[in-house]
Amino acid sequence: MNSKRSSRFALFALLLAGALPFAAVAQPPAPDQALRVVDLRGTPYEMGLAHGTALKAEIAELVKRWKEDLARTYKMTAEAFIRKFLAATDFKPAIERWTPGLLDEVRGIAEGAGIDFDTMYAFQMIDESWVMGRDVSLEKCTSIAAGPRPGFPAFTSQTQDIPGLYHGFPTVLRVRDDGRDLETLVFTIPGVIALNGMNSRSVGVCVNAVTQLACSPKGLPVAFVIRGILRQRTYAEAVKFLEDIPPAAPQNYMIGGPAEAAGYERSAGRMSRFVPFEGAAFTYHTNHPIVNDDFTPRFAASLKRRGQTLAQYGAFCSRLAFLGRTLTDNTAVLDLDRLKALYADRPSGINNAGTYGCTIMLLGEKPELHIAPGRPDIAPFQVFDFPTRTTTAP
Repeated sequence: MNSKRSSRFALFALLLAGALPFAAVAQPPAPDQALRVVDLRGTPYEMGLAHGTALKAEIAELVKRWKEDLARTYKMTAEAFIRKFLAATDFKPAIERWTPGLLDEVRGIAEGAGIDFDTMYAFQMIDESWVMGRDVSLEKCTSIAAGPRPGFPAFTSQTQDIPGLYHGFPTVLRVRDDGRDLETLVFTIPGVIALNGMNSRSVGVCVNAVTQLACSPKGLPVAFVIRGILRQRTYAEAVKFLEDIPPAAPQNYMIGGPAEAAGYERSAGRMSRFVPFEGAAFTYHTNHPIVNDDFTPRFAASLKRRGQTLAQYGAFCSRLAFLGRTLTDNTAVLDLDRLKALYADRPSGINNAGTYGCTIMLLGEKPELHIAPGRPDIAPFQVFDFPTRTTTAP
């Protein structure tokens, strides 16, 4: 991180010193794993208003849990945390430039849910608050993607692993963007604009946090990057969008289209594609950088202090090691049944107590979202498609 970005985060570095974002999370009540589906259409504000109104009770419960966790973890009131967060960051210009309308959608969510805008805005910044914490080895998602193979379309997929405070109300937003002739299926938490998703042009995106990489207090937050990618009509446009934007929190983006899928480690200053081996027809990722060395100063110092290379650091990830042993070459079977079995694996840690849901996005001529609203070894997969889908572009 350069000195300009670093100085912008100086306030939070002091506030969050010693804090471990997962450490104080209380377990929520037994979750209701019924999948909520909300149809959104109209202006961005109207879509947000419908979202907030339909899920008002769920949003109120989750914001309550979130605020209680902020107070426990950061030893200050949630209101103080939000004020300091907003003072230390400046994401709105990037949001307005790269994803116009989405701030209005958040305003609509706030209005519909009866929550003030600043709180609802800060509630979107899940990864942005994590990346400023002290723990740089959090377990938060495993993803696999591949281009098309005989008899099976291209896909991108992941387990969505998040703290227990967010669990209980898995949600799909069906966003109908008439201006772009697009429909989008977004998997998310009530009140949040996106965790991942796919659109009717067979463009899909899944994400993994890589908190060891450099961040920016003026970049585009992850939830908004996801929605921006899902406004693109081709894989190439989606990759170009990710390359062009200034990101806020670092992330690995698994982007797929009908003819190709790939993983990109995107930090504040660099975008690096990870390929498991030369000529690999697939890729996978967990929660640490593999090819991108645009580190935070703290992580760079940690590697130096331990005398570790990046590869040695990554060797401690059991999930990545499991995928490396399982998917050794291009003869590896990666059809729907195999993907579901991999994501249901408990000993590897891919399927764990933090698993909020599992999504498999099939990106062929008839795009489909297969989603397990909860642990994929317990929650049955449900299938969504696009009844009014437009013609797929390459």
